[in-house]
Amino acid sequence: MCLRWSAAALTPARCSPRVRHRPVFARGVSGLAGSLQLPTGYRQSHRRQSPSQFERSFLFSSLRNPPATQFSSESSERQPPAMKLLYPTSLALDIKAIEGFPLTLHPYDVKAPIPEDLVDAEVLVTWTNSADNLSDAHRRMKNLKWIQSLAAGPNDVLNAGFDPKKIQICTGSGLHDRTVAEHALGMLLNAARRFYEMRDYQAQGKWPGHLGGPQPDRPKGKFTTLRDAKVTIWGYGNIAKSLAPILIALGSTVRGIARTPGVREPGVQIYSDSDLESILSDTDALVMILPGDESTRHVINAKTLAMLPKHAVVVNVGRGTSIDEDALAAALEKGELGGAQLDVFQTEPLPDGDRLFKVPNLVVSPHAAGGRPQGSEELIVGNLRRFLAGQELRNAL
Repeated sequence: MCLRWSAAALTPARCSPRVRHRPVFARGVSGLAGSLQLPTGYRQSHRRQSPSQFERSFLFSSLRNPPATQFSSESSERQPPAMKLLYPTSLALDIKAIEGFPLTLHPYDVKAPIPEDLVDAEVLVTWTNSADNLSDAHRRMKNLKWIQSLAAGPNDVLNAGFDPKKIQICTGSGLHDRTVAEHALGMLLNAARRFYEMRDYQAQGKWPGHLGGPQPDRPKGKFTTLRDAKVTIWGYGNIAKSLAPILIALGSTVRGIARTPGVREPGVQIYSDSDLESILSDTDALVMILPGDESTRHVINAKTLAMLPKHAVVVNVGRGTSIDEDALAAALEKGELGGAQLDVFQTEPLPDGDRLFKVPNLVVSPHAAGGRPQGSEELIVGNLRRFLAGQELRNAL
């Protein structure tokens, strides 16, 4: 009986007595030796060994210590391709802040469909993407694991068809707090000091004398200053938390309306919807910062507008769907409301000749409160670390 060595299993196997030992083993090693690149001169240095001894020693030596070149290429082929992160060119991101992660970064044009060589990306950062192109991305990007929107809300991503139950969707909540708060403050000051009316007179080449000269200090039944004004913020989230301290510093009394009542900031009492009528009836300025969903649709309507004093002003920097625009226009035209400053609308942009352009004491702001996300890189990097670590992402739906 003899033993034949199996190079694949490295275990001895019985061979037929009629088979000679050396030819069988030599044939088994010859092909393997070729692939293992037998060093030149190796066989000559082992002339005194029998072929079977040499072949056996070379086989075991090579398999215990394989040449580096043999498996390096195969290992690289087994490596999964690097993940792709697509970032929009619609925002001047500091890409160096995002480098250093095990993925590749690819810019893309939000005004064009995602290029074919990038549709396999796992991560998509969105900012001002068109509705058509987001819908196209939903149809074609089947490998997406995470969408990071830099917008305050997720409506554009959800409307495109992306499902938060299937992929992770995160908003840019927090990136717009300061800019939207500043815009709301500017609108309140504009309403109180009537800069918009001064501009109208200037355009007509007229002097608005009734707005200048000696003026009564805090006349009853008028909103002319933030000092001692009662400002109600409906939708008390991060933006409200940025705005409220500024208003308090200017002498306003700030109150909030939210689903959960209580005290959020020092000096700011939060009320629930059940207190709506009593709060609105004692409001000089109402700031709307509500999200856009069915529960907030047309919460400002003829009924709630009638709760406000006739001198009150309405500021909306939340979502256009929260206001019944026809009811608001009617209240202003009848003199039942002091004024309105709107940055968001049900239809954007407003069609040429829209009724709202001609409503008295109404200022149209072209969705300009946000549009300047601050801290985008920090949000992306922080969520990227969490994503790679399998942790919960910030601002996830």
